[in-house]
Amino acid sequence: MESAIPKIDRRMSELDEFKVEAVNDRGDPKIGALETKIETLLVDIFGADTVEYIRYVNFKRLDTASINFYHGTRIQEIREGLRRGIARAKAQLEAIKTGFLEKLEDAGRTSSSKTLKAYEGLELHTAIERAAGRLFRDGHYANAIEDAVKALNALVRLNSGVEDKDGPALMEFVFNPKNPILKFNNLADESDLNEQKGFMMMFSGAVTGLRNPRAHKIIKDDAEMALEFISFVSLLAKLADRAKK
Repeated sequence: MESAIPKIDRRMSELDEFKVEAVNDRGDPKIGALETKIETLLVDIFGADTVEYIRYVNFKRLDTASINFYHGTRIQEIREGLRRGIARAKAQLEAIKTGFLEKLEDAGRTSSSKTLKAYEGLELHTAIERAAGRLFRDGHYANAIEDAVKALNALVRLNSGVEDKDGPALMEFVFNPKNPILKFNNLADESDLNEQKGFMMMFSGAVTGLRNPRAHKIIKDDAEMALEFISFVSLLAKLADRAKK
């Protein structure tokens, strides 16, 4: 089923791209070639003469126009029949794909189900999980990322006691290596200062790069990307808790 889905997508793309208006004869070899590809796909994913193959094989026929033995079928009728046949084939392929995806989902084999399983295995910071968990599980990935960073922002405010700043300004004020309110080390040497500065930039970057774009426009994040972003934000939250005031 996993290997069949991209093959189904290719056939559906070919159906979308088929130029019905370019057909001037119902014997056009391009029609037969596409019908053969669809039949080959059905044999490939179901096997020849199986129950499933027999159930779906009729939709491979794209030319659904009637046959006029006396006067010949007009080209407009042929084209209209092709449009009907292509629409029927696409609907059937979509139904097969949807069925496969449902079975893979139930078996925990789709990308989103694998990512959800990975998410459940994370030990996220409590505040981040509370803010993002339900949104992530419901598939609202961009909102989950945005709310995770909002929770991080609130955590830094709480731990630092700084209430009059927000976002990058908050992070750069609280973690400034020259005079930090929250510090990650003793700032004893250049290496410590570099670490402090690097973490400050990571906190500031999380707000600038993750929260702000999702607060101002619609962004479509996939499950895997959201998982990695939320995990990163959780790491920052744990660092913020370990920092000394």
